[in-house]
Amino acid sequence: MGATFTGIGITPEAADVIQVGDSRAYLVRNGKIYQVTKDQSLVQQLIDAQQISEAEAETHTLKNVILQALGAQNEIYPVSARVTPNRDDIFLICSDGLSNKVSAGSMQRIVQDNFDDLQNACVELIREANENGGEDNITVILAKFSGEGLPAPEGDEVKLELIDLGGIHDTADQDTAEII
Repeated sequence: MGATFTGIGITPEAADVIQVGDSRAYLVRNGKIYQVTKDQSLVQQLIDAQQISEAEAETHTLKNVILQALGAQNEIYPVSARVTPNRDDIFLICSDGLSNKVSAGSMQRIVQDNFDDLQNACVELIREANENGGEDNITVILAKFSGEGLPAPEGDEVKLELIDLGGIHDTADQDTAEII
């Protein structure tokens, strides 16, 4: 067993999203939702290889087989992407307990309906996942970018810059990890 992880590091210039496993990050911008991360799962590989459709993936028997998890293997290869946030952008980070039960469109609607009350948006997202049969843990984090120092929202384009982090592996005689 291991844990999945998705997090966002914020700098004055960008938001760096890092992921291991199938927890996801989404960006809500100008009334649209964009999936920033891609699941590191067997089913996602089948989709990428065009062996199954996204609709088939929803009910695939190997849907929960992830290829990486923290603590499950000695080496992991985190995926990272850089996004330049605009004013009023909202990042949504969630476990598969949410993304497996609530569609991206429903997530976007709930976040937009609660734009000025992100705590209530989290409550509503979890409620919807539970109403849709939520049997897994459900984790939701919402973060809104605001302030006059950020670029004003314009257009619908989201540019993702992929960052190669190399691999991270355990060192045999230390209690730390090393980036290679």
